[in-house]
Amino acid sequence: RRQFMLETDTRPFQLNSEMRSRSRSRSEGRRGSRSGSNPLPAIPPVRDYKQLGSRTKFAAAESWSDRFLSIFLIPFRALICFSNVTVFFLTYFGFMIPMLWARNLWPRLYWFYEGKLYRWLQAFIGYWGYTAGYDVYEFGDDISADCVDERTVVIINHQSTADVPVMMAVLQNKGVTSRKTLWLMDVMFRWTPFGIIAKMHGDYFIQQGKATRDKEIGRLKRHLREVYWDRDRRWVLLFPEGGFYYKRVESSQQYGEKHGFPHLLYTTLPRQGAVKAILEEVGPRPDSDSSSSETNTRARSTSKLKLIKDTVDAIREKKYLKETRPPIKYVLDVTIAYPNGVPLSLATCAIGTREKCDIAVNYKLFKADEVPFHDDTKLRDWMYEVYKQKDEMLANYYAKGVFHDGEEGTRVEFSWLKIIGQYSFWFGSFIAQYYIYKWVLLRLLGLLLAPFGLGF
Repeated sequence: RRQFMLETDTRPFQLNSEMRSRSRSRSEGRRGSRSGSNPLPAIPPVRDYKQLGSRTKFAAAESWSDRFLSIFLIPFRALICFSNVTVFFLTYFGFMIPMLWARNLWPRLYWFYEGKLYRWLQAFIGYWGYTAGYDVYEFGDDISADCVDERTVVIINHQSTADVPVMMAVLQNKGVTSRKTLWLMDVMFRWTPFGIIAKMHGDYFIQQGKATRDKEIGRLKRHLREVYWDRDRRWVLLFPEGGFYYKRVESSQQYGEKHGFPHLLYTTLPRQGAVKAILEEVGPRPDSDSSSSETNTRARSTSKLKLIKDTVDAIREKKYLKETRPPIKYVLDVTIAYPNGVPLSLATCAIGTREKCDIAVNYKLFKADEVPFHDDTKLRDWMYEVYKQKDEMLANYYAKGVFHDGEEGTRVEFSWLKIIGQYSFWFGSFIAQYYIYKWVLLRLLGLLLAPFGLGF
């Protein structure tokens, strides 16, 4: 068992180190062949020791009692997380079925109700890492007074499946935004329990690949037109790199060297197609387009009864959003860093096999109207510069433990009382719904069979 755990958790570290060594050798060879002109940046040396978080909990334990506890907690946490996913999935639909009538009759109430449930789903996934001892610290710009609750495009570097629970953890202290997100995720997640709920919420599943790229951009724009304002979404979250770092780093560096683009060590060159589509469709626009033609040509009703009815309908459907269509106001660059550059995984967060460690998240905020999204070349250069700065911050973090010298992070904290209370509520709701729906189904079945003398 111990050998299996060590092999499972140290493989990413070995792979990361080998990748950096190969990259360092290629970089040195290229620098030598260029005779000193435009030298590529040197790769910081890999530390001789492993930072906190690169070992398993079993290996880091100082006593046999701690080792036994680490082994005992693995199946316990696995059972809790598995039951959490299945119980929440079933209970979510148990809560949603009685509210289906409001989707068309009272959309504002329906999406408020659905958003609350969706926020709880994100909270449960965010709790996985926190309860396992993986603390998240926030660095960089203070976004609490600016883009929280504002319409924002969020671009995130992508290293592993743990990036999603990390973002879901930080979303919990972002006010109403946490239930008004729109995620862009790979199509492979569509039929997972989270994907099914996300599809109902209005998240978008994107098909990767050159063959479908133009078609996907058109589908994304159409999805934004149908969903973004009608459901009052705030943050659009996406990973512009188009895949995990370790899968794309080699091809990205080769592409950058061939075309004279930045040579990135800890990130990969981003793709601007989705960002451009989002900003073109729901981003900044001339003031003359801020209201629809329907608003400008609507005649004032002389009937007081109709005026009251129209006012009630506007409040119920939140029509001011459809008419004013508030645009994207900010672009938020998010940088996630793991200890020693060794990312956790979704399974690690759920089961907790790695030793306790800190995960860092840095924010850098831009105004959307300052992003040159109307020009492909300028947008590409802007995003490459953003990722170049992101790469430099990661290099500093891996060397010194901070993105910028002298700064201090803020820990994302959760109340254990709230965590236990939410778990108790959802498991209790699952049991209650089982008996309620069982009674309802039996009554309906009895009514259907009653004409045949088979009622009960």
